[in-house]
Amino acid sequence: MSAQPTAEETVNALVMEIRVLESTYNELTARQNLLERALLEGRSALESIKELGSQSGGEVLTQIGGGAMLRAKPPTTDTVLMSIGSNVVVEKPKDEAVAMLEERSRDIEKTIVSIIGQRNEIGERLNADRDLLNGFVGRSQ
Repeated sequence: MSAQPTAEETVNALVMEIRVLESTYNELTARQNLLERALLEGRSALESIKELGSQSGGEVLTQIGGGAMLRAKPPTTDTVLMSIGSNVVVEKPKDEAVAMLEERSRDIEKTIVSIIGQRNEIGERLNADRDLLNGFVGRSQ
């Protein structure tokens, strides 16, 4: 009895590994997209807080759902209500709220960079496995 796997077992193992790698790659892509949307939302909130605090007078449009909006006076941004997780909201001075949003953005950016690195590693391994599989299939034909 030989301890070496047969060509068929090797091909089957490669196919399974490729499927797992593809699934992981797709999951990381979905996470990256979600984080990029969160980053855009956070940056938008940050800019809104800064701009609303620097302007006086005028009006803003507030969405109320279903494509409907209301005209309103710009709110004061001396204090900002911030969600800190688990449906808990705290009132923070504007400077602290800006610092929190900037810190969240930095954390999200670091996570995105990490995910991109993981995706690149998985992509390289996936390509190597596909090349190896194509080599096995080519030799068997």
